[in-house]
Amino acid sequence: MNADELTHRRAAAYRDCLRTSPSLYRAAQKTAAPDGEPVETVCRWVLGPALGGFVRWLLEDAAARGIKRLYFLARDGYFFYQAARIYCEMQRLPLALRYLSCSRYSLRIPLFHRDTEGALDAVCRRGLHVTPLAVLARAGLTEEEQQAVLERLRLPFAPEETIPPAMLPDVRRALGGCRFFLDTMNRRSAEALPGLAGYLRQEGLLEDTPSAVVDSGWVGSMQKTLGEALVLLGRTRKLEGYYWGLYELPPGMDPADYHPFYFSPEQGLREKVFFNNCLFEAVFTAPHGMTMGYRQDGTAYMPLYGPADAETAAFVRRIEPVLLAYVRHLGENSGKADTQKDRTAIYRLFRLFMANPTRPEAEAFGSLPFSDDVLAGGEGRLAAPLTEQELKAGHALPKLFALAGRGGAARESAWYEGSAVLHGRKAARHQRQYRLYQRLRFLRKSRQFRKERREKLHG
Repeated sequence: MNADELTHRRAAAYRDCLRTSPSLYRAAQKTAAPDGEPVETVCRWVLGPALGGFVRWLLEDAAARGIKRLYFLARDGYFFYQAARIYCEMQRLPLALRYLSCSRYSLRIPLFHRDTEGALDAVCRRGLHVTPLAVLARAGLTEEEQQAVLERLRLPFAPEETIPPAMLPDVRRALGGCRFFLDTMNRRSAEALPGLAGYLRQEGLLEDTPSAVVDSGWVGSMQKTLGEALVLLGRTRKLEGYYWGLYELPPGMDPADYHPFYFSPEQGLREKVFFNNCLFEAVFTAPHGMTMGYRQDGTAYMPLYGPADAETAAFVRRIEPVLLAYVRHLGENSGKADTQKDRTAIYRLFRLFMANPTRPEAEAFGSLPFSDDVLAGGEGRLAAPLTEQELKAGHALPKLFALAGRGGAARESAWYEGSAVLHGRKAARHQRQYRLYQRLRFLRKSRQFRKERREKLHG
C-alpha cells in the first residue's frame, strides 16, 4: 500500500474515532485541508479536535470558576492562546487573555540566589542529552564562566559528553562544593531578578484579579516557580493553573490549584499509556525562540527571545491555518461542551496517531526537531534512529526500578513509537512491549501519588 492510500485509510479511521463527539466531528468536516498529506490530515482530524476540545473546556471551566484573566505561557501555550482568542470572540466570553513570554529558564534564573539547593536540583535535572556544558548553561553562566568552572571541577566527562543519569548526583555534589560556581550563579541570578519583576508587574500579575496560567503541563513546575516569584514581589492571591495533562505535581503544592483536562497524577491511566508528551510539545509550539530574560526599554519591559529554529517556525506556519480554521468552525455553532465525549474521541484519535502511527505519519512528524532541555539548542529528531537493541532497551522492565550505571544507557527516543515504525524490524511487537512498560510505570506513579496524599491528609 502506497503512502497516499495509507493516509486516506487513516483519515477514514480518524473520522470513525471522532464521531464519538458530534460537535468536534462537524468542525473537522468543515475544515479544508489538502488530501493525501499526512501532516494536514492529522491536523484536520486529530490535532484540530484536540486543540478545540481543550480550549472549549478551558474557557468554560475558567468562566464557571470566576477566573477573569488567563495567562498562556510561551511557547507551549502559543496555539492555545491563538485558539482561545478566536473561540472567546465567537462565543463572546467575558475573559481577558494574555500571552506571557516566559520559560523555565527565564523564571528560574532570577530565583536561584534565594534557594541554592533548589537551584542545584534544577541545573542537574535529568534529560535526554545532559552534558557538563548544558548543566552550566542552565545556571545562566556565560561561556567563559562555564570553562572556568570546568577547569576547577575536572569532571570525568568531556564538555559535550552525555552524562549518565546515575552520575548526575555526583555532578551536583561537585557543583555544590565549588565556591566559584555558586558565587557566579548567584550573581547572575540577582542581576536577572529586576527584569523579571518589572515584566510580571507590567503584565498585571501583581493585581488582585482572579487569574490562572495555561500550559501543556506534565509536572506543573512553571506554576510553582512563577507563584514563588509573585509571592516574593508581593502577590497575595493564589495562582491557579490549567493544563492539558499532569503526570505529577511539585512537592507541597495543593492539587486544588491545578486543573488538568486529559489526565491527572492519579487518573487517566489509559490516556497516559497511549499519549506522548514530547510529540505534543513538538507540534503545539511557537514560531519564535524561547524566552531568555527581560530588558527595560524606557518604562516598558520587553522579553528577550533566543533564536528561532527555522524548521520549527516553518512547520508552525504550515499547520497554523488548518488548526485555527478548525477552531473557527468549532466556535460557529458550538454549544456547551460534552467534555466526556470530547475526551473519549481524543483518546481514540491519539491511540492511533501517537501510539500506532503509519509510516508516512512517523516520517512527517518524527523528523521534527526536539529537545527536552530547559535551554534551546542540541535538538535531535523527535523519532530518533534507534537500533534494534536500543528499541528493546526502550521497553525493558528493569528500567522501572534501576538507573543505568557509569557505563551509560542506550539512546532514547522522544517518540518511541515513531522510532519503532521507522527503524524497527518488529514494530508492532516493540509497541506492545512499550505499552506494557508504560502501563506499569504510570500505575506505579499513580499509586505513589495516592499514598503520598493519604499520608499528608492523615499527618
